[in-house]
Amino acid sequence: MAWVNWSRRTIAERTAAGHLGVELNASRARGALGRLGQHRVLPLDGDHADMPLHISLEPRSAEVGRAGTALIRRLPHLCCTGYLPQLGQPFEWKGGRHRLRANEALSHAFARLRESLGEGSRVFLGLPSYLTHTQVTLLRVIADRQRFEIAGTASTALAIAADRAGAVLTHRADENETRAEGTVPLKRPGPLPTDALIIDADDAAMTGSLIRIGPRQVTLLASSVWPRCGVKFWMDRLVDHLSDRCVRVCRRDPRDSAEAEQSLYEQIDAALDPLRTGQHATLSVRAAHWYQDITVQAEDLDAACLGLIRASVGSVLELQHTAAAMEPPRAVWLTHEAGRLPGLAKAIYQHMAERTSVGVLRPEAPSIALANLAERWSGADHLDSTIALAGRGSPSELPAGVTRTSGS
Repeated sequence: MAWVNWSRRTIAERTAAGHLGVELNASRARGALGRLGQHRVLPLDGDHADMPLHISLEPRSAEVGRAGTALIRRLPHLCCTGYLPQLGQPFEWKGGRHRLRANEALSHAFARLRESLGEGSRVFLGLPSYLTHTQVTLLRVIADRQRFEIAGTASTALAIAADRAGAVLTHRADENETRAEGTVPLKRPGPLPTDALIIDADDAAMTGSLIRIGPRQVTLLASSVWPRCGVKFWMDRLVDHLSDRCVRVCRRDPRDSAEAEQSLYEQIDAALDPLRTGQHATLSVRAAHWYQDITVQAEDLDAACLGLIRASVGSVLELQHTAAAMEPPRAVWLTHEAGRLPGLAKAIYQHMAERTSVGVLRPEAPSIALANLAERWSGADHLDSTIALAGRGSPSELPAGVTRTSGS
């Protein structure tokens, strides 16, 4: 993916370059610019493609981004996180001279996004499925106050399914063409509807969406939200596991030092991607008077998170059972945030039917899907139940955007 210096481009240049899709959840925001087949990833936080929605309450002015992430373990009482699902609720984050409710916190996030994207940007925004219509309406009001122009909103999972519908239906049609030798069909069979299950995760929760993909539209069949399987619980478990390992090896606990615990947290987050691809990682735990290097294998973290893996897989299977679909889903797609959780993709693969493929999406796949679907928005409506398809067009990148998961 290419990078684009978005803030220095004129509005005319942006419009010519294509539509702007931004995925927003309780953890972070990611953006992509372009049209079908040609996309550019937008750096939203300095040179980084993603912008964490963590807010630092330490300075005079609240600061959104990696400044907030740097306080999650070091000064957690000065870090505002997980506020997106709390929109419209009275809960407050208090730190220093700041008192923020979720509405004010999101206002800071939109102000930072406006700075990153530039004035006059019209954004097609993807949102988690756990937000209610009332919360989505409130979100748009908050965005308007910050002059952050939202051209349309949709459920991220539904947008992903709509973007990839063409390839799924084409594959299904090819399967349906098998026939007895010597027979000639009078009419080429059309694609039959099929189902896809999309698993997403952020700091607030893990979500599952079972979506029916048909020739004319994609429709949400069932969805569930599992707060106890959110990314925060996985990170807490990993920090505790590796800290306990330090205690066993060198009789020192990183949790006794705020700086050491913060460093361990950040290194775990950076190590999840290489560990998922079979590499090992070495984490360096440093405190004032001691240090310890820890070599970590993927299997170590899989075993540490076994309870969370079982709870997550059980929730996914329960969603399938509740939906009472006629056949297993054609595909299970895990977003990048869900797919990097230790052992989750492998465990889901092992519990799916043989005909079901399981894959992990690239980080930019949701924002690309939103940019591709921009012309199908009605503007005022929040698309969370149905998205109409423009014929049998092909999606942007089903094979390239998915990393296959094996059972080994």
